[in-house]
Amino acid sequence: MARKKPKTSRKKGFSLRNILSVILAIIAIGLLFYPIVVNYLAGQQNVKSVQKYDNQLSTIGNSKVKQLLAQAQLYNAQLYNEYIYDASQHIAWNKPIPNYNNVLKVDSTGMMGFITIPQIKVNDIPIYHGDSETILGLGVGHVPQSSLPIGGNNTHAVLPAHSGRVNDTLFTNLDKLKNGDVFYLHVLDLTLKYKIDDIRIVAPNQVSSLSIEKGRDLVTLVTCYPTGINNKRLLVTGERVPIAKVLPQEKVQRNQFGYNFWVMLGSGLLLLLGLLYLLWLLLGSRHKLYHVADRKIEEPKLSDGQLRGEFGEGFYLTDSKKLANQWLDERAHKENQNPDDLLINVYRLKKIKNLSRWIFKDKTENWQNYILEKQGYGDEKHSLVMGPVFTSDKKVMQYVLKTEEAFKYLKYIKCLNKNKSKKGGGRID
Repeated sequence: MARKKPKTSRKKGFSLRNILSVILAIIAIGLLFYPIVVNYLAGQQNVKSVQKYDNQLSTIGNSKVKQLLAQAQLYNAQLYNEYIYDASQHIAWNKPIPNYNNVLKVDSTGMMGFITIPQIKVNDIPIYHGDSETILGLGVGHVPQSSLPIGGNNTHAVLPAHSGRVNDTLFTNLDKLKNGDVFYLHVLDLTLKYKIDDIRIVAPNQVSSLSIEKGRDLVTLVTCYPTGINNKRLLVTGERVPIAKVLPQEKVQRNQFGYNFWVMLGSGLLLLLGLLYLLWLLLGSRHKLYHVADRKIEEPKLSDGQLRGEFGEGFYLTDSKKLANQWLDERAHKENQNPDDLLINVYRLKKIKNLSRWIFKDKTENWQNYILEKQGYGDEKHSLVMGPVFTSDKKVMQYVLKTEEAFKYLKYIKCLNKNKSKKGGGRID
Protein backbone atom coordinates (compact mmCIF):
# COMPACT_ATOMS: atom_id res chain seq x y z
CA MET A 1 0.00 0.00 0.00
CA ALA A 2 1.43 3.33 -1.07
CA ARG A 3 2.12 5.80 1.69
CA LYS A 4 0.61 9.27 1.47
CA LYS A 5 3.23 11.93 1.18
CA PRO A 6 2.56 15.05 3.18
CA LYS A 7 2.15 18.20 1.19
CA THR A 8 4.94 20.73 1.07
CA SER A 9 3.67 24.08 2.29
CA ARG A 10 4.85 27.56 1.64
CA LYS A 11 3.58 29.64 4.48
CA LYS A 12 2.76 33.19 3.60
CA GLY A 13 3.81 36.11 5.79
CA PHE A 14 0.28 36.46 7.13
CA SER A 15 -2.28 33.72 7.16
CA LEU A 16 -5.87 34.56 6.28
CA ARG A 17 -6.77 34.00 9.94
CA ASN A 18 -4.17 36.51 11.09
CA ILE A 19 -5.27 39.06 8.52
CA LEU A 20 -8.89 38.72 9.62
CA SER A 21 -7.80 38.92 13.25
CA VAL A 22 -5.91 42.15 12.58
CA ILE A 23 -8.93 43.60 10.78
CA LEU A 24 -11.22 42.63 13.66
CA ALA A 25 -8.76 44.11 16.16
CA ILE A 26 -8.72 47.39 14.23
CA ILE A 27 -12.53 47.42 14.15
CA ALA A 28 -12.63 46.72 17.90
CA ILE A 29 -10.21 49.56 18.58
CA GLY A 30 -12.35 51.84 16.42
CA LEU A 31 -15.44 50.89 18.40
CA LEU A 32 -13.62 51.55 21.66
CA PHE A 33 -12.55 54.98 20.48
CA TYR A 34 -16.01 55.79 19.11
CA PRO A 35 -17.51 57.18 22.37
CA ILE A 36 -14.41 59.32 22.97
CA VAL A 37 -14.29 60.68 19.44
CA VAL A 38 -18.01 61.39 19.08
CA ASN A 39 -18.14 63.07 22.49
CA TYR A 40 -15.25 65.28 21.45
CA LEU A 41 -16.95 66.10 18.15
CA ALA A 42 -20.23 66.84 19.96
CA GLY A 43 -18.36 69.18 22.28
CA GLN A 44 -16.78 70.95 19.33
CA GLN A 45 -20.19 71.28 17.67
CA ASN A 46 -21.58 72.81 20.87
CA VAL A 47 -18.72 75.33 20.91
CA LYS A 48 -19.50 76.31 17.31
CA SER A 49 -23.22 76.64 18.06
CA VAL A 50 -22.57 78.89 21.05
CA GLN A 51 -20.12 81.01 19.08
CA LYS A 52 -22.65 81.37 16.28
CA TYR A 53 -25.34 82.33 18.82
CA ASP A 54 -23.13 84.98 20.42
CA ASN A 55 -22.14 86.33 17.00
CA GLN A 56 -25.79 86.56 15.99
CA LEU A 57 -26.60 88.51 19.15
CA SER A 58 -23.86 90.98 18.27
CA THR A 59 -25.21 91.25 14.74
CA ILE A 60 -28.83 92.03 15.65
CA GLY A 61 -27.79 94.71 18.15
CA ASN A 62 -28.88 95.71 21.68
CA SER A 63 -32.25 97.16 20.69
CA LYS A 64 -33.34 93.89 19.06
CA VAL A 65 -32.09 91.92 22.07
CA LYS A 66 -34.14 94.11 24.42
CA GLN A 67 -37.17 93.63 22.19
CA LEU A 68 -36.79 89.84 22.27
CA LEU A 69 -36.44 89.92 26.05
CA ALA A 70 -39.55 92.10 26.46
CA GLN A 71 -41.55 89.68 24.27
CA ALA A 72 -40.36 86.74 26.38
CA GLN A 73 -41.32 88.52 29.62
CA LEU A 74 -44.83 89.19 28.29
CA TYR A 75 -45.03 85.59 27.19
CA ASN A 76 -44.14 84.34 30.68
CA ALA A 77 -46.65 86.73 32.28
CA GLN A 78 -49.43 85.48 29.99
CA LEU A 79 -48.38 81.89 30.67
CA TYR A 80 -48.55 82.45 34.45
CA ASN A 81 -51.94 84.14 34.31
CA GLU A 82 -53.47 81.37 32.19
CA TYR A 83 -51.88 78.69 34.34
CA ILE A 84 -53.20 80.24 37.58
CA TYR A 85 -56.68 80.56 36.10
CA ASP A 86 -56.79 76.95 34.92
CA ALA A 87 -55.46 75.75 38.25
CA SER A 88 -58.16 77.68 40.12
CA GLN A 89 -60.81 76.02 37.94
CA HIS A 90 -59.18 72.61 38.46
CA ILE A 91 -58.56 72.29 34.74
CA ALA A 92 -55.56 70.29 33.59
CA TRP A 93 -53.36 72.83 31.87
CA ASN A 94 -51.85 71.65 28.61
CA LYS A 95 -52.83 74.37 26.14
CA PRO A 96 -50.69 74.96 23.04
CA ILE A 97 -48.66 78.17 23.21
CA PRO A 98 -49.24 80.60 20.33
CA ASN A 99 -46.13 81.89 18.53
CA TYR A 100 -43.93 79.77 20.78
CA ASN A 101 -41.17 79.27 18.21
CA ASN A 102 -40.96 83.00 17.46
CA VAL A 103 -40.18 84.02 21.04
CA LEU A 104 -36.45 84.22 21.83
CA LYS A 105 -35.80 83.48 18.17
CA VAL A 106 -32.34 84.80 17.41
CA ASP A 107 -31.87 82.83 14.18
CA SER A 108 -33.35 79.90 12.28
CA THR A 109 -31.64 77.22 14.41
CA GLY A 110 -34.21 77.48 17.21
CA MET A 111 -31.48 77.94 19.82
CA MET A 112 -32.65 80.12 22.73
CA GLY A 113 -29.49 79.99 24.87
CA PHE A 114 -27.11 77.55 26.52
CA ILE A 115 -26.50 75.94 29.91
CA THR A 116 -23.40 75.40 32.04
CA ILE A 117 -23.17 73.04 35.04
CA PRO A 118 -19.64 73.41 36.49
CA GLN A 119 -19.81 70.56 39.01
CA ILE A 120 -20.34 67.89 36.34
CA LYS A 121 -18.44 69.61 33.52
CA VAL A 122 -21.44 70.39 31.35
CA ASN A 123 -19.97 73.19 29.31
CA ASP A 124 -22.17 75.45 27.20
CA ILE A 125 -24.72 72.99 25.81
CA PRO A 126 -27.29 74.68 23.53
CA ILE A 127 -30.94 74.99 24.63
CA TYR A 128 -33.54 74.69 21.86
CA HIS A 129 -37.26 75.33 21.52
CA GLY A 130 -39.35 72.21 22.11
CA ASP A 131 -38.88 68.76 23.62
CA SER A 132 -39.31 66.43 20.65
CA GLU A 133 -36.92 63.56 20.07
CA THR A 134 -35.34 65.52 17.23
CA ILE A 135 -34.67 68.48 19.51
CA LEU A 136 -33.28 66.28 22.29
CA GLY A 137 -30.93 64.76 19.75
CA LEU A 138 -29.37 68.20 19.29
CA GLY A 139 -28.93 69.22 22.92
CA VAL A 140 -31.09 70.45 25.78
CA GLY A 141 -34.76 71.05 25.05
CA HIS A 142 -37.42 73.26 26.61
CA VAL A 143 -40.90 72.10 27.57
CA PRO A 144 -43.28 74.48 25.70
CA GLN A 145 -45.83 74.55 28.54
CA SER A 146 -43.22 75.86 30.96
CA SER A 147 -41.81 79.38 31.39
CA LEU A 148 -39.12 80.60 29.04
CA PRO A 149 -35.70 80.48 30.75
CA ILE A 150 -35.17 84.21 31.21
CA GLY A 151 -35.72 84.39 34.97
CA GLY A 152 -38.21 86.56 36.84
CA ASN A 153 -40.81 85.99 39.52
CA ASN A 154 -43.64 83.54 38.84
CA THR A 155 -41.58 81.48 36.39
CA HIS A 156 -40.61 77.83 36.23
CA ALA A 157 -38.67 76.73 33.14
CA VAL A 158 -38.33 72.99 32.48
CA LEU A 159 -35.29 71.86 30.49
CA PRO A 160 -35.08 68.15 29.48
CA ALA A 161 -32.07 66.35 27.99
CA HIS A 162 -30.93 62.79 27.35
CA SER A 163 -28.49 60.81 29.49
CA GLY A 164 -26.37 57.76 28.80
CA ARG A 165 -25.95 58.58 25.11
CA VAL A 166 -22.80 57.28 23.41
CA ASN A 167 -22.42 60.32 21.19
CA ASP A 168 -23.07 63.07 23.75
CA THR A 169 -23.07 62.94 27.57
CA LEU A 170 -25.53 65.86 28.02
CA PHE A 171 -27.27 65.21 31.39
CA THR A 172 -25.65 61.79 31.99
CA ASN A 173 -24.05 62.92 35.25
CA LEU A 174 -27.03 64.90 36.51
CA ASP A 175 -27.50 62.35 39.30
CA LYS A 176 -24.12 63.41 40.75
CA LEU A 177 -25.42 66.87 41.67
CA LYS A 178 -26.33 67.73 45.24
CA ASN A 179 -28.35 70.43 46.94
CA GLY A 180 -26.31 73.61 47.03
CA ASP A 181 -24.67 73.02 43.65
CA VAL A 182 -25.31 75.57 40.91
CA PHE A 183 -25.95 75.83 37.20
CA TYR A 184 -26.00 78.78 34.81
CA LEU A 185 -28.30 79.75 31.96
CA HIS A 186 -27.08 82.08 29.24
CA VAL A 187 -30.04 83.52 27.31
CA LEU A 188 -29.78 86.60 25.10
CA ASP A 189 -27.45 88.90 27.03
CA LEU A 190 -28.47 87.44 30.41
CA THR A 191 -26.44 85.13 32.63
CA LEU A 192 -28.68 83.54 35.27
CA LYS A 193 -27.42 81.54 38.23
CA TYR A 194 -29.52 78.87 39.98
CA LYS A 195 -28.81 77.11 43.27
CA ILE A 196 -30.12 73.55 43.47
CA ASP A 197 -32.54 73.05 46.35
CA ASP A 198 -34.64 70.06 45.31
CA ILE A 199 -33.67 66.71 43.75
CA ARG A 200 -36.24 63.98 43.28
CA ILE A 201 -36.92 60.83 41.26
CA VAL A 202 -40.48 60.44 40.01
CA ALA A 203 -42.60 58.44 37.60
CA PRO A 204 -42.87 59.96 34.10
CA ASN A 205 -46.43 61.15 34.73
CA GLN A 206 -45.68 62.82 38.07
CA VAL A 207 -45.35 66.47 37.02
CA SER A 208 -46.85 68.34 39.97
CA SER A 209 -43.42 69.55 41.10
CA LEU A 210 -43.00 71.32 37.75
CA SER A 211 -45.77 73.80 38.54
CA ILE A 212 -45.19 77.55 38.54
CA GLU A 213 -44.92 78.77 42.14
CA LYS A 214 -46.00 82.29 42.96
CA GLY A 215 -43.13 84.65 43.67
CA ARG A 216 -40.41 82.13 42.80
CA ASP A 217 -37.89 81.96 39.96
CA LEU A 218 -37.26 78.25 39.26
CA VAL A 219 -35.64 76.06 36.65
CA THR A 220 -35.87 72.25 36.63
CA LEU A 221 -33.48 70.03 34.72
CA VAL A 222 -35.02 66.71 33.66
CA THR A 223 -33.50 63.47 32.42
CA CYS A 224 -34.33 59.76 32.31
CA TYR A 225 -33.28 57.63 35.26
CA PRO A 226 -31.54 55.32 35.93
CA THR A 227 -29.18 55.44 32.97
CA GLY A 228 -29.91 52.61 30.56
CA ILE A 229 -33.24 51.65 32.18
CA ASN A 230 -35.03 55.02 31.91
CA ASN A 231 -38.27 54.06 33.64
CA LYS A 232 -38.11 57.07 36.00
CA ARG A 233 -37.40 60.77 35.71
CA LEU A 234 -34.73 62.65 37.63
CA LEU A 235 -35.79 66.21 38.44
CA VAL A 236 -33.14 68.68 39.61
CA THR A 237 -34.65 72.05 40.56
CA GLY A 238 -32.75 75.24 41.28
CA GLU A 239 -33.87 78.68 42.45
CA ARG A 240 -32.25 81.78 41.12
CA VAL A 241 -29.57 83.48 43.24
CA PRO A 242 -27.54 86.64 42.60
CA ILE A 243 -24.83 86.04 40.01
CA ALA A 244 -22.21 87.69 42.22
CA LYS A 245 -22.94 85.43 45.18
CA VAL A 246 -20.20 82.80 45.44
CA LEU A 247 -21.48 79.56 46.96
CA PRO A 248 -19.23 77.09 48.84
CA GLN A 249 -19.92 74.17 46.50
CA GLU A 250 -19.39 75.97 43.20
CA LYS A 251 -15.88 74.65 42.59
CA VAL A 252 -16.58 71.06 43.71
CA GLN A 253 -16.22 68.45 40.97
CA ARG A 254 -18.86 65.73 41.23
CA ASN A 255 -18.06 63.41 38.35
CA GLN A 256 -14.39 62.46 38.63
CA PHE A 257 -15.64 58.87 38.69
CA GLY A 258 -18.83 59.37 36.75
CA TYR A 259 -20.17 57.65 33.66
CA ASN A 260 -17.57 59.16 31.35
CA PHE A 261 -14.72 58.13 33.64
CA TRP A 262 -15.79 54.48 33.63
CA VAL A 263 -16.41 54.53 29.88
CA MET A 264 -12.94 55.97 29.31
CA LEU A 265 -11.32 53.57 31.78
CA GLY A 266 -13.11 50.55 30.31
CA SER A 267 -12.28 51.66 26.79
CA GLY A 268 -8.67 52.22 27.76
CA LEU A 269 -8.33 48.76 29.31
CA LEU A 270 -10.02 47.08 26.36
CA LEU A 271 -7.82 49.09 24.01
CA LEU A 272 -4.73 47.94 25.89
CA LEU A 273 -5.89 44.33 25.69
CA GLY A 274 -6.63 44.80 21.99
CA LEU A 275 -3.17 46.23 21.34
CA LEU A 276 -1.54 43.40 23.29
CA TYR A 277 -3.57 40.91 21.27
CA LEU A 278 -2.57 42.62 18.03
CA LEU A 279 1.06 42.56 19.14
CA TRP A 280 0.69 38.88 19.91
CA LEU A 281 -0.73 38.28 16.44
CA LEU A 282 2.19 40.08 14.86
CA LEU A 283 4.90 38.51 16.98
CA GLY A 284 3.26 35.43 18.44
CA SER A 285 4.35 33.17 15.63
CA ARG A 286 7.97 34.19 16.19
CA HIS A 287 8.58 31.77 19.05
CA LYS A 288 11.84 31.72 20.88
CA LEU A 289 13.78 28.68 19.74
CA TYR A 290 16.60 26.98 21.64
CA HIS A 291 19.72 25.26 20.29
CA VAL A 292 22.35 23.42 22.33
CA ALA A 293 26.01 24.09 21.47
CA ASP A 294 29.46 24.23 23.05
CA ARG A 295 29.78 27.95 22.25
CA LYS A 296 27.84 31.07 21.50
CA ILE A 297 26.71 31.02 17.85
CA GLU A 298 25.51 34.42 16.71
CA GLU A 299 25.68 33.59 12.99
CA PRO A 300 24.87 29.90 12.70
CA LYS A 301 25.28 27.85 9.54
CA LEU A 302 24.39 24.35 8.48
CA SER A 303 27.77 22.96 9.50
CA ASP A 304 26.99 23.97 13.11
CA GLY A 305 24.21 21.39 13.12
CA GLN A 306 24.35 17.64 13.63
CA LEU A 307 24.70 14.74 11.22
CA ARG A 308 22.11 12.53 12.84
CA GLY A 309 18.75 13.18 14.48
CA GLU A 310 15.09 12.23 14.34
CA PHE A 311 14.65 14.35 11.21
CA GLY A 312 18.08 13.56 9.81
CA GLU A 313 20.93 15.98 9.22
CA GLY A 314 20.30 19.62 10.14
CA PHE A 315 20.43 22.43 12.68
CA TYR A 316 18.07 21.41 15.51
CA LEU A 317 16.02 23.83 17.58
CA THR A 318 13.03 23.48 19.88
CA ASP A 319 10.39 25.82 21.27
CA SER A 320 10.61 24.09 24.66
CA LYS A 321 13.18 25.35 27.15
CA LYS A 322 12.71 22.15 29.14
CA LEU A 323 13.53 20.01 26.11
CA ALA A 324 16.58 22.18 25.37
CA ASN A 325 17.90 21.44 28.86
CA GLN A 326 17.22 17.74 28.27
CA TRP A 327 19.20 17.87 25.00
CA LEU A 328 22.03 19.58 26.86
CA ASP A 329 22.16 16.85 29.50
CA GLU A 330 22.05 14.10 26.85
CA ARG A 331 24.88 15.71 24.90
CA ALA A 332 26.98 16.24 28.01
CA HIS A 333 26.51 12.60 28.97
CA LYS A 334 27.22 11.31 25.46
CA GLU A 335 30.37 13.42 25.02
CA ASN A 336 31.45 13.05 28.65
CA GLN A 337 31.34 16.80 29.20
CA ASN A 338 30.45 19.00 32.13
CA PRO A 339 26.90 20.35 31.49
CA ASP A 340 28.09 23.78 32.65
CA ASP A 341 30.45 23.87 29.65
CA LEU A 342 27.52 23.69 27.20
CA LEU A 343 25.32 26.60 26.25
CA ILE A 344 21.82 27.17 24.96
CA ASN A 345 21.62 29.71 22.15
CA VAL A 346 18.27 31.46 21.82
CA TYR A 347 16.93 32.45 18.41
CA ARG A 348 13.78 33.74 16.82
CA LEU A 349 12.63 32.41 13.46
CA LYS A 350 11.27 35.28 11.41
CA LYS A 351 8.40 35.08 8.92
CA ILE A 352 9.25 32.85 5.98
CA LYS A 353 7.75 33.54 2.56
CA ASN A 354 9.86 31.58 0.13
CA LEU A 355 11.28 28.67 2.08
CA SER A 356 9.70 25.29 1.52
CA ARG A 357 8.61 23.59 4.73
CA TRP A 358 7.49 20.17 5.75
CA ILE A 359 5.21 20.38 8.77
CA PHE A 360 3.97 17.55 10.93
CA LYS A 361 1.46 18.88 13.45
CA ASP A 362 0.92 15.51 15.14
CA LYS A 363 2.56 12.12 15.44
CA THR A 364 0.99 10.70 12.33
CA GLU A 365 2.01 7.73 10.17
CA ASN A 366 3.66 10.11 7.71
CA TRP A 367 5.65 11.67 10.54
CA GLN A 368 6.85 8.23 11.65
CA ASN A 369 7.79 7.22 8.12
CA TYR A 370 9.76 10.41 7.61
CA ILE A 371 11.77 9.71 10.77
CA LEU A 372 12.52 6.14 9.62
CA GLU A 373 13.63 7.36 6.19
CA LYS A 374 15.64 10.46 7.08
CA GLN A 375 17.63 9.54 10.19
CA GLY A 376 21.25 10.22 9.27
CA TYR A 377 20.35 11.77 5.92
CA GLY A 378 19.82 15.25 4.58
CA ASP A 379 16.75 16.62 2.87
CA GLU A 380 17.64 18.96 0.03
CA LYS A 381 14.02 19.44 -0.99
CA HIS A 382 13.02 21.26 2.18
CA SER A 383 14.62 24.15 4.00
CA LEU A 384 12.73 23.58 7.23
CA VAL A 385 11.13 20.51 8.80
CA MET A 386 8.88 20.92 11.83
CA GLY A 387 7.25 18.25 13.92
CA PRO A 388 6.76 16.60 17.32
CA VAL A 389 9.68 15.09 19.22
CA PHE A 390 9.65 11.30 19.12
CA THR A 391 10.84 10.88 22.71
CA SER A 392 8.39 13.35 24.23
CA ASP A 393 4.85 12.50 25.26
CA LYS A 394 3.87 16.17 25.23
CA LYS A 395 3.27 18.16 22.09
CA VAL A 396 6.74 19.67 21.93
CA MET A 397 7.93 20.83 18.53
CA GLN A 398 11.40 20.64 17.04
CA TYR A 399 12.52 22.79 14.14
CA VAL A 400 15.27 21.54 11.84
CA LEU A 401 16.93 23.90 9.34
CA LYS A 402 18.06 21.93 6.29
CA THR A 403 19.59 24.50 3.92
CA GLU A 404 21.91 27.48 4.25
CA GLU A 405 19.20 29.79 2.92
CA ALA A 406 17.01 29.00 5.93
CA PHE A 407 19.54 30.67 8.24
CA LYS A 408 18.72 34.07 6.71
CA TYR A 409 15.50 33.96 8.73
CA LEU A 410 17.06 32.92 12.03
CA LYS A 411 17.80 35.83 14.36
CA TYR A 412 20.13 35.45 17.34
CA ILE A 413 18.77 36.81 20.64
CA LYS A 414 20.97 35.70 23.52
CA CYS A 415 22.93 32.85 25.05
CA LEU A 416 22.09 30.93 28.27
CA ASN A 417 23.82 28.36 30.40
CA LYS A 418 21.83 25.52 31.93
CA ASN A 419 21.28 27.16 35.31
CA LYS A 420 20.16 30.45 33.81
CA SER A 421 17.86 28.61 31.42
CA LYS A 422 16.12 26.75 34.24
CA LYS A 423 15.57 29.99 36.12
CA GLY A 424 13.71 31.49 33.20
CA GLY A 425 16.43 32.93 31.04
CA GLY A 426 19.43 35.17 31.53
CA ARG A 427 22.27 36.48 29.43
CA ILE A 428 25.78 35.24 29.93
CA ASP A 429 27.18 37.08 26.91
